[in-house]
Amino acid sequence: MAQKKKIELTRLQGIIAVASFSSGVIIAAVCLFFIPPLGEIASSAISIVSELLVLCGAILGVKASYDVKFRKFEAELSQVIENEKKPTT
Repeated sequence: MAQKKKIELTRLQGIIAVASFSSGVIIAAVCLFFIPPLGEIASSAISIVSELLVLCGAILGVKASYDVKFRKFEAELSQVIENEKKPTT
């Protein structure tokens, strides 16, 4: 049961990573290149928000990728241990 929760959490982290990365890129592209500011919003404030969203997406994406690879390595290792424990005739 705990393994299933870890897989769901990793999948959720991956979705959040893709969503925050995409929203950061979209905010940066739209606000900095296509829409002129209506008030006193500096372009640096918009770029900071978009950079933080991209950073969040990158960190979560790396963690989700690491979790998947670690889980795969753990499964392979347990398979090797099981094969060594089996008696050979």
